Amino acid sequence: MKRRAAKATRPVPIPPSFVDVLRGHIERFGVAPDGRLFRNQAGNYADISAYNVTWRRARESALALGEQAQELARRPYDLRHAGISF
Repeated sequence: MKRRAAKATRPVPIPPSFVDVLRGHIERFGVAPDGRLFRNQAGNYADISAYNVTWRRARESALALGEQAQELARRPYDLRHAGISF
């Protein structure tokens, strides 16, 4: 959060359907002792390699072979370039 105090917070509204997804995730997996939603199996921070493996699997599941070959959404950050959020 640019130009805000280090401890500043702000509400960020999300669509009700995403609230349902988050609540389901919390019900199924709980949260870490420090409140984080996503962590590795040992309860620690998930490292970048875990995100990359998950993203690759999601692409393989969601995209046709031709789309995968075009490297469509090759990295999560690529969605930002396309103007896609959440």
